[in-house]
Amino acid sequence: MPDLNIFASDLDNTLIHSYKTAKPGDVCVEMRNGKELSFMSKKAYSLLKKTSEKCLIIPVTTRSLEQYRRLDLGISFKYAVVAHGALFLEDGKNDERWKADTHNLFNTPLPKIEESENLFDIRVVEDVFIFAKSKEPDSAASLLEKTIDTSEFSVYAVYNKVYIFPKNFDKGTAVKRLERKLNAKVKICAGDSDLDTPMLNIADIALTPRISETDDLAYFVLSFVFNAFS
Repeated sequence: MPDLNIFASDLDNTLIHSYKTAKPGDVCVEMRNGKELSFMSKKAYSLLKKTSEKCLIIPVTTRSLEQYRRLDLGISFKYAVVAHGALFLEDGKNDERWKADTHNLFNTPLPKIEESENLFDIRVVEDVFIFAKSKEPDSAASLLEKTIDTSEFSVYAVYNKVYIFPKNFDKGTAVKRLERKLNAKVKICAGDSDLDTPMLNIADIALTPRISETDDLAYFVLSFVFNAFS
């Protein structure tokens, strides 16, 4: 594989953070209906552009295409993997072959999930996985594991959300597909949750920063990547 400097990264709570934890002076990078949703610190925002000049940064995110396209991080990403690997974008355009391959690889009919007091705003993303919000995500995930076929699906509780994915539909598989697509090796991966673990496990270098290390996770990650590729 060609010797390219590739950095694949999760977005939420890795390179960007919620308005709930934003500090005065942070740069807004996402808005919806006039409301500010996501931010980066000024230092991280500036360093992202500088880091993009040292390496190829590829977002690998569980965000839907609509959610991803709301973001403006100050740079244009040549490539992006969105919807947990269901879609691949090149120069912002959806790769239809990748999308078709996704449905060929992960065509197991999704279980039907009903809304309840603890499971709401249920959405099917790209006809491949299920996303829902929850007041008690851990208990909701435990209940789902008792009601769906866990030989076919995996359930994750992440922050206030619950996800149901087909087996082997994960960010590790997405990154392997990405490497084949680009005929190149992803050298560094970064992520903050269990959803990122399969991707981190196959990286040459895996970054899993915690709040205990820094109150600016994006700057911590980007500083490491910038120095690694300098």
